[in-house]
Amino acid sequence: MTEPAAISADYTLRPSEVAATLALLVEARQPAMLWGAPGTAKSMIARQVADDGNRRYVDVRALLLDPVDLRGIPWRDSDGRTRWAPPVFLPPSDDAGLWLINLEELPSCVPMVQAALYQLALERKVGEYELPEGASLIACGNREGDRGVVHRMPTPLASRFVHLEIRVDADDWLAWGAANGIAAEVLFFIQLEPTLLHQFDPQSKEKAFPCPRTWELC
Repeated sequence: MTEPAAISADYTLRPSEVAATLALLVEARQPAMLWGAPGTAKSMIARQVADDGNRRYVDVRALLLDPVDLRGIPWRDSDGRTRWAPPVFLPPSDDAGLWLINLEELPSCVPMVQAALYQLALERKVGEYELPEGASLIACGNREGDRGVVHRMPTPLASRFVHLEIRVDADDWLAWGAANGIAAEVLFFIQLEPTLLHQFDPQSKEKAFPCPRTWELC
C-alpha cells in the first residue's frame, strides 16, 4: 500500500505576507493552518492578527486535548435528557464579539483528537455547541519533516483549511525589528549575517539554534 504524501502548504510566504493573508482569511471565517519550522513566530503572528482586528485571542493547546474535551461533559436537564456542557475555552455561542481561536500544535494531536475537530472546522459546531458568528478558527504547527512530535494530518481535516507556510526572510524581519524596538546592534548584526537569523536543521544534533522567535526577546 502506498503511503500518502505529507500535507504541503498551499502558499509559502514571508511573515509579513502571512500576517496580511491570515487577516483576510480570518475576516472571511476561512480556517487557516500555519506551518513552519520551530521558532518562526507562528503564534506571535496569530496573536498580532487578533490584536490588529480587535479580536479576543484564545490559545487552545490542542496537543493537551482528549477527544471528549471538545464536546464537554454530559449533564442531565430537567426533562431527564442528557446535554453537554461545552468547555470554557470555547466562546459562548450567543457572544456578539469578535474572536480568534488558535488550535496550537494541531499536527501534534493524536489522530482521534484531530478527527474530533472535523465538525468544528467544517460546520463551526461540535454536537449541540456552535461557534458564535464573530469567531474565526485557525491552527499552527510544525511540519512533518521538522522531527517534532507530529502526526500526519488526516485528509478530511486538512481539506478544511487553507495551508500557509512561513518562510523566514531577513529583510522582512529587519523591517519588523526596526518598527518594534529591537536593539540597533542586533539589527546591524543581522544585516551583516542574515543567514544567522534562522539556522534550524532537523538533522542537527545540536540542542539549540538561532531563530527569529529568540531574537524577539532581545
